[in-house]
Amino acid sequence: MGTKMKAAPVYFTIAQVRFNPILSLETYAPQIQERLRKEGFPDAQKSFLATINLNLNVAPSSEGSPTQLPMAQTTRYLFGNMERTSGFILDQGALSFQTTEYDVFETFLADFLKGLRAVNDAVSLSYTDRIGIRYLDAVFPKAGETVRDYISASILGLTEKIDDTIVHSFSETLVKRENVNVRSRVIIQEAEIGFPPDLQPQALSLGKRFQGLHGRHAIIDTDGWSESRERFDLDRIREQLGLIHSGIDKTFRASVTENALKAWG
Repeated sequence: MGTKMKAAPVYFTIAQVRFNPILSLETYAPQIQERLRKEGFPDAQKSFLATINLNLNVAPSSEGSPTQLPMAQTTRYLFGNMERTSGFILDQGALSFQTTEYDVFETFLADFLKGLRAVNDAVSLSYTDRIGIRYLDAVFPKAGETVRDYISASILGLTEKIDDTIVHSFSETLVKRENVNVRSRVIIQEAEIGFPPDLQPQALSLGKRFQGLHGRHAIIDTDGWSESRERFDLDRIREQLGLIHSGIDKTFRASVTENALKAWG
């Protein structure tokens, strides 16, 4: 089992598996909800998402009236723990597991597989076509230190050379090893801890030690995934998630300094 850092900077983690569409999801939702309730996720919510299909040919509207784009409504279910620190997001084509209280990878993986097993036992999934994990880490320097003491010099940009207020500095690197892709984005800014526009925690509370922090800091956004259509197999999914996590860990360690690892460890 991995060793947990005493002051790990991770404040949000999400894993997702995309699978064959379940158009009759509402039929199976009660069975899945009851299973996850017994697994420690009793907080259940149902929501609806409005989506617009931009690939359809839309006939021109009559003169003077706006064109109406076709909209569809999809159902989404949230199954969370009592503390609102971890939970599942289930829709017709994917299951995600998110947490703001990350422990170690093995624990995170075990919880995610509980959810996948519950869905598969209910609907008998046919295949997967994308598997991914994403970590958000907040790097706040201690008193008397700067971001430079924690972040690799290669991704600092101009932040250590300009005395004016830094609105933001951004760095992105995409690496690939066999069928695993890892994208590392690092943003340095003067603000409170935030979330990327495409990633918002659903019904979760931010960890207490990250609440109220403000000042110059770095957010390390590390996203790993593999894409290929394969027969649904929990052992294969576990293996792929392990490979993705290894790639993320390698990229993360290349993004920070030895001083940072000692401070967090």
